Amino acid sequence: MKRRTLFLGALLLLCGCATTANYKKVVGSWVGADAETLVSAWGYPSRTFEAPNGNTVYEYSNSETYQTSRHTIYTYDPQTRTGFATTHGGDTLTFHCRTFFEVNGGKKVVKASFKGNSCKATAPEETPGAERGLKR
Repeated sequence: MKRRTLFLGALLLLCGCATTANYKKVVGSWVGADAETLVSAWGYPSRTFEAPNGNTVYEYSNSETYQTSRHTIYTYDPQTRTGFATTHGGDTLTFHCRTFFEVNGGKKVVKASFKGNSCKATAPEETPGAERGLKR
């Protein structure tokens, strides 16, 4: 039993967990990067708009909707000859994340932020540029 617990603990450490804190690190690592490098790694933004200070904001959006399964439990009482049904599930769940990169006139990322209930990432690797999604 002890060996099994140790194995499961080691497996969890190796897998890493997707967290908002890790997403903050990944997104924040882009501050100071070139906008062209950002677009090469993230693709074209969902939209762009002008910030009040004149900089351009690149917005990346992601949204997913899931429908939970629905099931009904039927109960019958033979003594009273009555029955009823209880239905569970059938809920719609929506997960979304909007990430914003503010780019100045020199085409450098000067600010990064995000909002949503699905902004999560695993811990960045310990290689240079890995936190930005760059493979070396």
